[in-house]
Amino acid sequence: MLSPELIIHYSIVAAIAFLILATVSSMCGKYRLATAGLFSFFLCCTLFFGLRAYLKQFFPFTDKVESFVTLSVLIALCGLCYRKRVSNKEFTALLFLALASAVTIFVFDDSIRYPTAYLRTFWYPLHVPLSFAAYAFWFLAGIHSLFEYREIKNGETAGSTHSLVTDLNRNGFIVFSLAMIFGGIWGYLAWGSYFMWDSKLLWSVILWMFYGNLLHIDSLPRLTKWKTPLYLLGIVIILVTFIGTGFFSRSIHKF
Repeated sequence: MLSPELIIHYSIVAAIAFLILATVSSMCGKYRLATAGLFSFFLCCTLFFGLRAYLKQFFPFTDKVESFVTLSVLIALCGLCYRKRVSNKEFTALLFLALASAVTIFVFDDSIRYPTAYLRTFWYPLHVPLSFAAYAFWFLAGIHSLFEYREIKNGETAGSTHSLVTDLNRNGFIVFSLAMIFGGIWGYLAWGSYFMWDSKLLWSVILWMFYGNLLHIDSLPRLTKWKTPLYLLGIVIILVTFIGTGFFSRSIHKF
């Protein structure tokens, strides 16, 4: 009989295999196969999270492996929700990001650990998935802005750029604002403070202010030409906020 730990391992390997299938199928224009691959990926990830939650007796968002899988799922889910509003190339590019996030887990030594006391609050599992959902919206905004810019440069019509990119940013900004509120409440319960001079927190504020300002760029004609570079810069800031501060600094956020 397979142990839960072994089933967890097999489930994430199968999930990544299905995500690869979805990505390759999307590249080849086989939309139904890509959709089937994605739903199989979500199903395997549900098993992955469910077993880890059972073993931990807590929400499965408390270590690096779970963080990258969560981000991968939310990126893929965002792409699926906006699939009819973006091109197949954009959808495929987003799946590549989801795949890159998923395979990153093999860098870490995975073992089931009980979450520490300061993570055991209702506000923590609200904070983390919402943050990653905002990243997914902003990733797609950057990708869509880049592809639309290329179409405009080639003399093609791209009338949806302003509306969709701004809509994605607005959704991400709202979700990230909620994540920061929930994170502040969690921080107060865990450490007695809504804000601390931690690198992750500082970059999160920078990220929030950056995308908040980008919401107004459509009404500033002189800055419109900088829209695509700024949204691409936003992706860099996300990577610094998530990976740079979490794994290459002394931040308390090591998950």
